[in-house]
Amino acid sequence: MWLLGFVGSKLGRLVALALAAGASILLVFKAGQRDQKKQQQVDGLKEYKKNMEAIDEVDVNTDLDSATKRLSKNGGLRD
Repeated sequence: MWLLGFVGSKLGRLVALALAAGASILLVFKAGQRDQKKQQQVDGLKEYKKNMEAIDEVDVNTDLDSATKRLSKNGGLRD
């Protein structure tokens, strides 16, 4: 019963307004975090797909000279 009397007062309405504003800001923040997490997952999968396609495009070489040429052309040789 005292809760109804508190919310009916000016101070109660001010506190309720502040809580509602804080809750709405928190909800927007959490929604943004959720969207960002989904976007990062999608970006990670796109990067993974790109890497797998690049790996699949590489010719399998059993010859040492042709493998060395391929690595030097792609910048894969270390000095």
